[in-house]
Order: sequence, then structure tokens, then C-alpha cells
Amino acid sequence: MTTQNLNTACVCGSYSFEVPVHEDVSGDKVWQLKATGCAATTQSKFAPGHDAKLKSLIIQAGVGGHQVRQVTRDTVVAKDAMRVAADLGWEDLVRDAIARGSS
Repeated sequence: MTTQNLNTACVCGSYSFEVPVHEDVSGDKVWQLKATGCAATTQSKFAPGHDAKLKSLIIQAGVGGHQVRQVTRDTVVAKDAMRVAADLGWEDLVRDAIARGSS
């Protein structure tokens, strides 16, 4: 009997960060959501090329000093960009890019 690999959501779509835009007249803080916009499915961890999309997002967050959020079902975990990169095995690459200030 063979087992079929089912497609699952690409991991990059679960990550995002927020950038403060301004505070409105009533004191509400307005933020802009930065995300990969990925809705792809795949039989592996990432859809083709989407590891690069996620690296770029993490670097942008790191350059701006923003927390990266990962949403998994009903759980949200926020970490600094370098911790996310380390979890994914990209620590050196991301550290160097953040130091250069570019993705």
C-alpha cells in the first residue's frame, strides 16, 4: 500500500510583522501588516522559492527592529528576527543581511 503526500500550507504564509504608521486623532495606533501574502500549498515545508520570500521578510523585520510573528492555528508566537532565523537555520545569512541593512 502506498501513502499519498497531501499538500499542506506553505510555512512562509504563517509569518508576518507590523510596522507602526501613525497615531490617529483619537489616539489609536495604526499599523501596516507586512507578510509574504502566501496562500500556496506544498508537499514540503516551502513552496518553490518561498524560503527566499520568508528570508527577505525576516531580514526586513530585523533591519527595522520589529518582532516577527508566527501564527499557527490559534497560537501566535512573537520573536525577534534573529531568533526566528536561528530556528530556521538561517542565522548567519540573516545576521549578515541585517548588518548590511538590506534583504
